[in-house]
Amino acid sequence: MKKYILVGVDDTPESQIALRWAVDAAQARGSAVRVVRAYLTEAGRWPALGVEGYVPPPMPLDKFQHELDDAVQFARDRLGYPGGSGWLANSDPANAILTEAGEAEMVVVGTRSRNKMSAAVLGSVATAMAAKAPCPVVVVRGEHRAGPVVVGTDGSPDSEDAVAFAFEEAARTEQPLEVLHCWQPQIEHAASIDSTEDLLTNWLAESLEPYRDKYPTVKVRASVIDGRPGARLIERSDGASLVVVGSRGRGGVAGLLLGSVSQSLLHHADSPVAIVRHHRES
Repeated sequence: MKKYILVGVDDTPESQIALRWAVDAAQARGSAVRVVRAYLTEAGRWPALGVEGYVPPPMPLDKFQHELDDAVQFARDRLGYPGGSGWLANSDPANAILTEAGEAEMVVVGTRSRNKMSAAVLGSVATAMAAKAPCPVVVVRGEHRAGPVVVGTDGSPDSEDAVAFAFEEAARTEQPLEVLHCWQPQIEHAASIDSTEDLLTNWLAESLEPYRDKYPTVKVRASVIDGRPGARLIERSDGASLVVVGSRGRGGVAGLLLGSVSQSLLHHADSPVAIVRHHRES
């Protein structure tokens, strides 16, 4: 069975943006789209309401099914009938999406829901996907736009996978690629800052040579810059079509792709964010 891009939808405009992003990505890859529409019964959402004497109101299952059918039909209209499928899951969204993620090549979810409650739920879904999904996760923020693909690297296995993913996306979408390595020089070592930056620049150039050879059409700009990686990548997200990071990096002061960086991007980036986890088979 051909792999698919998995997307979670609900009744928010943000999930519809995520659906459109997923279908565009599937069309570029020649993949299918599988849609998950999850819901919880009142007793499942608020277990305390299941006490004796409380009768939860009926769930609008027809409404949920209609939302799923519309999303699947949207995918089929763009990708052909085999290009769209779906599942209406009586489960919390994170577990439902993870159940289907084993055969997915990418998971796509939206963010910034229209109210605090759904925003908190959707935020937890995005966090759970980034931490547990067995494939890259794209959290879509805002409408699709052209612009460079931006990737952060520190040489860790997670960031190497992120760089490979970013090159592939840049080649597929015909967008330029910006590769960043962030570091924070210490004032007491100011005399060696220039030489250290030269070493890092050389290392970054050498580390990208295999990808430049594999993707000769991608226009690449590689930079070594000082500053906190989360803040720098958020700055670069303004105007980017996609920001790509590993789920975590080396750790410690020298680490770039820490979990906190990924979390910061999920909440503050101005573009879609791809979180790429390292797997041994990579």
